[in-house]
Amino acid sequence: MRVREICESVDPSAQKLLALSQFLLGRADGENSRKEISTNAFIQAAKSLGIEVNDQNLPDYIAQEPLKDILEPLDPNSGIIRFRGNTQGDVGMPVDQARAVVDKNAKAALKRRT
Repeated sequence: MRVREICESVDPSAQKLLALSQFLLGRADGENSRKEISTNAFIQAAKSLGIEVNDQNLPDYIAQEPLKDILEPLDPNSGIIRFRGNTQGDVGMPVDQARAVVDKNAKAALKRRT
């Protein structure tokens, strides 16, 4: 099957939810944080993109292709949507501390240069 045929067979709302999910997953990877979001925040983000989604139809979207490959099955009692591979990344330096170290090193480099 060609990519075009797959895309044509998928509901446009599901395609938009897939794009949103991939964006959120990328953000979580980039910030080295847990790969999850509250259900309400996910629904609000989807609505801001013009996707008609609510508490009732969201589990149906998640259970179908292509979202079932990215999102874990929805637990209606948790209030959280989890992405596949939901593990805590290596605990490293917090972002604020990393920025402070970079700023300090940059200032030191400028002083040595002059």
